[in-house]
Amino acid sequence: MSLPKDRKNNYSESAIKDRISFLSRRSGFSIRYLKSSSIDAELTRGNIENIIGFAQVPVGAIGPLKINGKYANGDFYVPLSTTEGALISSYNRGARVVSLSGGANVVLVKDSMQRAPFFELENVYKSGEFVEWIKKNFNKLKEVAESTTDHGKLLGCDTYIQGKIVFLRLSFSTGDAMGMNMITKASEKLCAYISDNFPVVRCAIESNMAVDKKPASINSIMGRGKTVTADVLIKEHIISRFLRTTAEKIDKTYRQMVMGNLMAGVLGMNGHIANGIAALFLACGQDLANISESCVGYSYAEAVGKDLYVSLNLPSLVVGTVGGGVSLPTQRECLEIIGCYGRGKSKKFAEIVAATILAGEISLISAIVAGDFTRAHERYGRNKPLPDPGNSQA
Repeated sequence: MSLPKDRKNNYSESAIKDRISFLSRRSGFSIRYLKSSSIDAELTRGNIENIIGFAQVPVGAIGPLKINGKYANGDFYVPLSTTEGALISSYNRGARVVSLSGGANVVLVKDSMQRAPFFELENVYKSGEFVEWIKKNFNKLKEVAESTTDHGKLLGCDTYIQGKIVFLRLSFSTGDAMGMNMITKASEKLCAYISDNFPVVRCAIESNMAVDKKPASINSIMGRGKTVTADVLIKEHIISRFLRTTAEKIDKTYRQMVMGNLMAGVLGMNGHIANGIAALFLACGQDLANISESCVGYSYAEAVGKDLYVSLNLPSLVVGTVGGGVSLPTQRECLEIIGCYGRGKSKKFAEIVAATILAGEISLISAIVAGDFTRAHERYGRNKPLPDPGNSQA
């Protein structure tokens, strides 16, 4: 039996009510909280289908977090959405340490989004000719791709040959949007032009070499989305007072964790980048599936005398401040809290993300070294919900 639909307006209150009633009957339980929201379901057109309500995940804030970036400069109070106890407290401690140390120094290194079609040629010789043709005609290909968008620009095209198959890894700038829909449209027109002007056997718009929404070495090396790096030098007295350990102990533990990381075959090297990325993405309306590539990053810690140098590299941070889910009411408010909603703000948002993740990495490794890790989760992460007498079966 299909879910109830209203073909005239599937976002209407009555359509939602019909689906809620249907699911209550099917599950045998009453559904009360999903449908309880002050947000008008009509606002979700283009974000979701067959809507039945809203998942209301708690949002906390950390700060002040001092950031010394080109686009983000000053003190920020960063919203994070999570259900994991101790996470906000940990990031807040890291933010305090970073701020007392003069702030996180942040640099945006790259900004481009990829789509990677493949082309099958008659044979390997034709593959070689094809690659040369692509290089010779890049300016025309750029013109064709950019005819589909006001904001996207084709920046480059890397070619990879596997016998009679050629992979093109196209790199676009996408303004302040995350941009996948934008560059998919541009890539489709590009593929059609190539097929009309060079004898290809067949092609497909994505070969999996762009590696969208998956962790991958190519994105870690070449970058995807925003590539951003940050660092901070923490003085001995701050380490002692707020992290309750020493630079030497953190340095040694970090090196031993690198060995464990290598033995486990982990892609990237970090403590819990995924925690902060997920909390930021959820609060600020980012595509949650892009957490998988955005969380592949590298943390580094080194004792400098009795002080501690910590750095972070996020090579494939996929974020946007226009389009997608950022305009939904609560997501927009979270972006507005940090001054990152709308056009001209995506680079600023990327710098804030990097500084926030740096703070989280500092706090986590310090908790592990100082022996606070388990105690913190016992104190903040023990959810003891009261019984809900109202959730009777339907």
